[in-house]
Amino acid sequence: MPIRFAPLLPLLAIAAAPAPRTFVGAGGLVHLTYPATLRPTTDFSGKSLMTAGWRLSWDGAPVGPGTGIVRFAQDARPARGEGMVTELVQLGMSRHPGVVAHCGTTGALGPSGKRLPNRMLGGHRWTAYRNGDAGMSQQITATDMRTVVDGACYAIDRVTYAVTAAEPLPRSAPGQAATAARMDAILASIRVGR
Repeated sequence: MPIRFAPLLPLLAIAAAPAPRTFVGAGGLVHLTYPATLRPTTDFSGKSLMTAGWRLSWDGAPVGPGTGIVRFAQDARPARGEGMVTELVQLGMSRHPGVVAHCGTTGALGPSGKRLPNRMLGGHRWTAYRNGDAGMSQQITATDMRTVVDGACYAIDRVTYAVTAAEPLPRSAPGQAATAARMDAILASIRVGR
């Protein structure tokens, strides 16, 4: 009976994947891991249907004083339809007393939003909301999470932003499912506080 050898391609693919990196921000109060293929940024600019700033606001309330700590974003080919989708996760914080007092509610629930069950993340309980909006050729859906830890309001926004009228990305661009999984893995790794 001939000896059969398992193909080495899957093992080589695993060995070639770069190790995840660690991000530490806000003076050591924020820790997370992210794929080496992504770059952390402090660009908290907005888009059509999406407010700018350290946290998203869905009810017209100002985002309030705070600091954007980190944002990760990656464009991808949409799972369905035409155009382009951007998957992103961002984290910001504020120590302003007025912001901290209403951390879990201000701006967190839009007209078409929905309150979700609280979530545990990094050992802390986060209030969570599902929000979204749509325009002529743009659509946004987001899970928005808020918590207060050691006197600071933290905001995490996990966003999918689609533009159907955008030029299609090349076939070599990552697909939406893989890109969303990368952002979800970053989200799951977030730890705040001391």
